[in-house]
Amino acid sequence: MVVAEGIEHPKGQSAANYMAKTIEEKTGIETRETVLGYIQRGGSPSPMDRILATRYGAFAAQCIAEGCFGTMVAMKKNELTTVPLGDVGGKLRLVNPDLGLIQKARKMGVSFGDEG
Repeated sequence: MVVAEGIEHPKGQSAANYMAKTIEEKTGIETRETVLGYIQRGGSPSPMDRILATRYGAFAAQCIAEGCFGTMVAMKKNELTTVPLGDVGGKLRLVNPDLGLIQKARKMGVSFGDEG
């Protein structure tokens, strides 16, 4: 099971810990949480990852210096820009299940929780 930190859970507990305890209480099956963090996200950052992070950070600092608030930094067509938070906040953006990468993952046995 994959759990995002955005789910409602008691204060003082991580979302993963809360879910593990709840599953164990309701099923009687021993359940453990594992927080994969950067290992799951691809391991150590490459030099390109570090350069991109530096570019994002420098651009964000420039935006603050210029008084540009209420925005997020984004990359569009390989150029850094800002996007108003109102344009992105609280909106659901779904991944097309027919996307080639999703189909390849399914063939490798990855479950996205939408199959019966």
